[in-house]
Amino acid sequence: RRAKERKRSILHSLNNTKMSTSTSPSRRPTRILALSAAAAGIIAASHSSSAGAVVDAYSFVPPLTKRYRKSFHIARHAYLDDGGARPPAASSIPVGRRVPAPNSSKHGKKDTDADTSGENSNKQKNPTTIYGEIIIPHPPASLPNGGRVTLVGSGPGDPDLLTVAAHKVLSDPSNLVIADRLVSAEILDLIEGECRVANKFPGCQHKAQGEIYRWVKEGLDAGKHVVRLKIGDPFVFGRGGEEVLEFRSYGVESTVIPGVSAAFSAPLLGSIPVTHRGISNQVVMCTGYGKDNSSPDLIQYHPEQTVVFLMAVGRLRELSDRLKILAGYPGDTAVGIVERAGCPDQRTVVGTLDTIADVAEEHDVRPPSTIVVGEVVRALLSDANSEEQFAGLVKGAVASSASE
Repeated sequence: RRAKERKRSILHSLNNTKMSTSTSPSRRPTRILALSAAAAGIIAASHSSSAGAVVDAYSFVPPLTKRYRKSFHIARHAYLDDGGARPPAASSIPVGRRVPAPNSSKHGKKDTDADTSGENSNKQKNPTTIYGEIIIPHPPASLPNGGRVTLVGSGPGDPDLLTVAAHKVLSDPSNLVIADRLVSAEILDLIEGECRVANKFPGCQHKAQGEIYRWVKEGLDAGKHVVRLKIGDPFVFGRGGEEVLEFRSYGVESTVIPGVSAAFSAPLLGSIPVTHRGISNQVVMCTGYGKDNSSPDLIQYHPEQTVVFLMAVGRLRELSDRLKILAGYPGDTAVGIVERAGCPDQRTVVGTLDTIADVAEEHDVRPPSTIVVGEVVRALLSDANSEEQFAGLVKGAVASSASE
C-alpha cells in the first residue's frame, strides 16, 4: 500500500513538474544522472533553476516479473553543480539531503579542449567526476586572477624525449617552473622563465613537498601559470595524484602533460627489453619506497617475469636480500641498473641479486636510476657462449640521441 501511495505521489509530482515547465519558459531543466541498473520506464526528474539539487527519485516500469520489479524501486540521489567553488567531499554529504551549491556562474555551451588561458578558460564547462551516486564538480582550470597549474612529466632525462606540449610550457618566459631535484640539467636549461628546484633528498621528502606546495600557492596567488615539472611520468610513483588533490584544495584543477615513464624508457635506453619472447611475458612496476619510507610488499618470483623498480637504488642491498628471502628469487637472477637514462653521462651496470649491490657500490651508482630484475637483462647484454662473469659496467649500452 505504501509503495502504491509513493508511486502515485511521485507521478503526481511529475505531472505538476511537466505543467510548470511548459508554462514557465524561464525554468531550465537540469540534467539528471540515471543510475538504475535497468534504466527504463519513467524516471523521476528534478526541474529547477537552482545550481544544485538533490533528487530522491524512484524508477518505475510497467508491471514486470517479481525478479526485476525490485530493482526499479531504488532511490537515487544526484548532486548537480555548475559553480566553480571547491566541491564538498562525497563522504560529508548526507545521502538524500539537499546540499547547498556553490555560487554558480555562466559557462559557455561549447566544450573547449585547447584554450585554457585567460578569459576563455573561465568560460569552460567544469568537468565532473562521478563518486557513487553523487556528481562532484572539479574546480575551474584557472582562478579569477588567471593563476593556473600544469603538471608536466619530463621523461627520463633526454630533452629530445620531451613531448611538444612540455617543451612549449617550459620555454614560455612568463611561466613559473617548480622542478624536482632529479630533473636533468639538460631539461632545466630549456626553461626560459623563473625556475625553482626542490631539494628532495631521502629522509626529508615531507619537508621538501611542503616547500613545493608553498611555492605553487604563491604563484597562484600572484596570478601566474605554475608549471610543476616532475621526472618521468608524474602519475607513475611520482605523487602526481596527490599533488592534483592538493591543488584542488587551492581551487584550481591541474592540466596534466604526461611524460615518458622511466619504467619502460630507461631499460630500452640501456639495451634491456622489458619483454622478450621465450624469456619474459609479464612486467611488474614497483617502487623502492612506500609511504613514510616503508618497504612495499614484493611480488613472488616467476621465471618469465620482469620487475622494474623505480626510486630504489638507495636501498639496493636490502632490496636484493628481500627478493631472495621473501619473494623466492634465485641468487643468480640477472639485474641491470640504468643510471641517468637518456643523459650524456648515462651508465648501465649489470650483475645478479648476489653481486649487484657490490657492483653498484664499486661504480658509485646514484639516483635517478632504474633497476630491472629478470632474465631479460641478459637478452641483449650477454653472449650466450661467453664464460665471463655477468657483472660490471656495460660499455656501448646507450641508445639515445643524447649520446650523439
